[in-house]
Amino acid sequence: MMDKKQNINFWQATWIQFKRHPLGYWSLWVVAFFCLMAIFAPFLASSKPLMVKYDGQFYFPLFRYLFFKGFYTKLLDQFYNLLIFTLPLFIICCLIFRHSPKPRKIALWSILVMQFIVFSYLAFRPQRDPASDPSLNLAKQLMVSTYRKDHQLSPKLSWEQELNYMNDYAKLNMIVNYQLKQKQQIRLKIYEKAYAADPTLKGQTDIYLPTLWEQDLHHDQEIIKNGDPAQVKYIKDRRLWLEEQSKNLSYEVLPLVRRFHWEDDAGGDQTLNRYVSWWDLTRINRKDMVASLIFGVRISLSVGLLAIALALLIGIPIGAISGYYGGRIDIITYRLIEIWESMPTFFMLLLIVAFLQSKSIFLVIAVIGLFGWTGFSRFVRGEVFRQKQLPYVEACHALGYNDTRIMFSHLLPNAIPPLLTLVPFAIMGAITSEAGLSFLGLGEEGSSSWGVLMDEGRTAFPSESYLLWPPAILLTLLLVSIALVGDALRDCLDPKLHR
Repeated sequence: MMDKKQNINFWQATWIQFKRHPLGYWSLWVVAFFCLMAIFAPFLASSKPLMVKYDGQFYFPLFRYLFFKGFYTKLLDQFYNLLIFTLPLFIICCLIFRHSPKPRKIALWSILVMQFIVFSYLAFRPQRDPASDPSLNLAKQLMVSTYRKDHQLSPKLSWEQELNYMNDYAKLNMIVNYQLKQKQQIRLKIYEKAYAADPTLKGQTDIYLPTLWEQDLHHDQEIIKNGDPAQVKYIKDRRLWLEEQSKNLSYEVLPLVRRFHWEDDAGGDQTLNRYVSWWDLTRINRKDMVASLIFGVRISLSVGLLAIALALLIGIPIGAISGYYGGRIDIITYRLIEIWESMPTFFMLLLIVAFLQSKSIFLVIAVIGLFGWTGFSRFVRGEVFRQKQLPYVEACHALGYNDTRIMFSHLLPNAIPPLLTLVPFAIMGAITSEAGLSFLGLGEEGSSSWGVLMDEGRTAFPSESYLLWPPAILLTLLLVSIALVGDALRDCLDPKLHR
């Protein structure tokens, strides 16, 4: 037993201590759940099936659209979508090389570099819609231009002719959307009686358009009533084709939680929110609430992790140099830190966003990182001051090691573990800053950030307060979990509290 204990390294001992804190341990699982939800969000909420069999062939629409900017318009979403494939590689490497630290380190760094290289390629490569075929588009343009040249007017294509210029994914998307609207109509139909009984809407029948399906139906009925015969035939043929082809879909594997992507128009008049369950709520811009909540965790985690990573990259070297050399360098550096620290991060966020008139999430990350590094620098400076007096540093000098090697190869590895106790609380502060900025209406527009969702709920408060509580509850749960993890980690890294 004694030999086994002696073979336990520092991080294994820390993990054993960490598991003795029940609140911190289970909070870590909550944070891990949020991380997995962020990475695998497309499998939870999307209007594209994971797999479907159509006319005897299997298609994988969701995977074809994972890196298409026309569907996932935010680069942040595409970065997380790539993690769907690199995270399993990361886990496999950890398992394969669990007893070989050096190969494991090389493999993990290789995967990290590959993540950013592939993401850069996907982000800036020319994009093509899977539902668009250049050859079919060219053939259609040539036919239209030839007809216009011969007859001096544009042709009115029949539905059969239109189908000739569609590829399989274009047809499949139409059928899937048709089924989605039908199912949504059936799901929301149960609330129709309650909606119709609302005395404030008595006689306002033109307001009630609860679903995209009914909007399309209403639009088609108007055309059939007042349109020309060719247009009427086109609409009827299209609906008949959709009804027939929807029967050819089989083995449809759907997203686990919602059938809407967070950027899709889920339909539904906002007034209907008073009668539907929280599961069917729509935002004030008609987008699905649950899908937005699922994808919103990506923004919160990204702001927390990237902003603090930037702060660590700035603060650690400055603190190490200041603490190691001391003297004038330390005095000048410390005075600059005090000046920089006098500028509150949140107010600098407000000032810079208002000055630049930009609400980009990457600007928020940059500002939080650039103005949030001073606390880390102070801590590292103090640790280096303490560590450089120890005998192992004198041994390094005796062996002729240069200052850079002593600082970054010997002092910093011993100063980093205590620094980790600050990281969870800093991440919590960064997430709170972004959410607060978005809640004030200065967040990224057209975003699924929980702060933006709360701002939308605030604008509809108090009549529609139910739009405010879901993102507020999830944000509180994430922040409390991170705080409990940080508290447990602080106790684990304190030698005085080890049992």
